Amino acid sequence: MTEKRQYPRFELQAPIRFKVPTQRMDISMASIKNISGGGLCLLVNKKIELGQILQVEFVLPSDKTNIIAKCEVVWVDELGEESEGGYKYQLGIKFIEIDKQQQKAVNRFVVMRLKTRVREELDLVRPKQKPLERHKILVIDDDKVTLGMVKEVFSDEFDVITARDGHEGIEKAREWRPDIILLDIIMPDMDGFSTLMLLKDIEETRDIPVMMFSVVREKSKIFQAIRDGAQDFILKPFTPENLLLKIRKTLYNK
Repeated sequence: MTEKRQYPRFELQAPIRFKVPTQRMDISMASIKNISGGGLCLLVNKKIELGQILQVEFVLPSDKTNIIAKCEVVWVDELGEESEGGYKYQLGIKFIEIDKQQQKAVNRFVVMRLKTRVREELDLVRPKQKPLERHKILVIDDDKVTLGMVKEVFSDEFDVITARDGHEGIEKAREWRPDIILLDIIMPDMDGFSTLMLLKDIEETRDIPVMMFSVVREKSKIFQAIRDGAQDFILKPFTPENLLLKIRKTLYNK
């Protein structure tokens, strides 16, 4: 008699979709922000309540023993009607009980999946466009986790330069002359809007396209970013596919 499973199981070795008793989840939608911060961002077609505790089993291809983790649902967003795959909700889960080495193994595997998805997206456009140049991207964010993950996921395709605050970002923009700047809004000392204003005032950097990102969902902030000279805006947490799409759109429409 087969033992009945008491907790959801994510088959990370599966091509795309991972079955859970009452939900379908897609690990390719894992968020850069949430993976690196000690959790995952997933899509589900059934609402899960904020604060709910899930016990999850991760199956990694290289491991003989499955990884068991206890996770807490730390945020839930309802998706729009245009979302693909029948998914209705996006949720973030945070690890609250997991062996540290096993957590690193899960994160490494998910990062590998994300990098693969980025390469796949780039391969889709290469036959239709001229070969993609190796562009330089400057990321300005006080969150070292986001900086590290963007660099890790995109470094195979782009030269990624990072800065921890607006002052450092402006100096690196003048020194390296990147092809695009990704700029966080909420930073201590000098926020993203002040940094953007200075970038547009300096002759060497005023023509570099800037894409701003933030957890702030107020439309007024988005309008302010565009009004002040940003080419685009993306909300955190973002997926690598969406970020790549925005980067490509900005680079080829500047």
